[in-house]
Amino acid sequence: MYKILFVSLLMLLQSFYTVASPVWKVSKGDDQVVIGGTIHVLSEKDYPLPDKFEKAYEASDTLVFESDISRMNSPEFQQQSLHYILLQDGRTIKDFLSEKTYKALEVHLQERNLSIQQFATLKPSFLSVTLSMIELQMMGVSSAGVDAYYSVKGIGDQKHIDWFEQPEEQMAMLADMGKGDEDAMIAYGLKDVANIKQMMPKLIEAWRTGDLDKLAELGIDEMERDYQEIYDQLLVQRNKNWIPKIEQFFGNQHSELILVGALHLAGDQSVLKLLQEKGYKVEKY
Repeated sequence: MYKILFVSLLMLLQSFYTVASPVWKVSKGDDQVVIGGTIHVLSEKDYPLPDKFEKAYEASDTLVFESDISRMNSPEFQQQSLHYILLQDGRTIKDFLSEKTYKALEVHLQERNLSIQQFATLKPSFLSVTLSMIELQMMGVSSAGVDAYYSVKGIGDQKHIDWFEQPEEQMAMLADMGKGDEDAMIAYGLKDVANIKQMMPKLIEAWRTGDLDKLAELGIDEMERDYQEIYDQLLVQRNKNWIPKIEQFFGNQHSELILVGALHLAGDQSVLKLLQEKGYKVEKY
């Protein structure tokens, strides 16, 4: 009796964890594509990935990413990208910030044994990203994320690779992010990294279980409320641009696995919501 009870409980738990995943099936009739929400940077302890990723990967012959990851990681493109990352007109980050925000930034970096001069020529948007990356590295979150992992694996397995945005297009978007409101963006970035140690484990848990409401609460709601323009640039407009490209994958003979940042799948303007509004059925994979 106890053995039967134990087996039944184990099957129930397995069923729960099978449903709880960050991978969705989008279908219209008999045709479908699979969309996985990703985290771009992980720690070693976050591996192995949720098993639904591997199942979807094995069933696919085409991988679709936000951009051409292989080219973005090439030395040639990284050299070219300096044009987008660095200020080119002699100004420094100090020219974009209020005295209060500049001082807060300086103190923040000093507390991490870094000098503000090391980052003085970064464009504000890339400085904001850099602040997060520094904090994540200090937490040990510096391993390849889902996208990079499957990009390398897919190339090795000779799967067809596709993407939504050219690397130059993505870099230009990031370079212009928060333009005209740079002080607020850096202030928001400093506030964000102050909470990242508490936030990141919650975000990872919400991602692993495919909890879209929690992902929106943790990663979108404040941005949408207080930084509407950045929210629109970073998520909404790109989500809308991707929908026609996703629709083109229906009606062919291929099996696509689309991998995009998890926040693109959460919230009222998400890729999944937009597809539902166009009549597609969305369900956990």
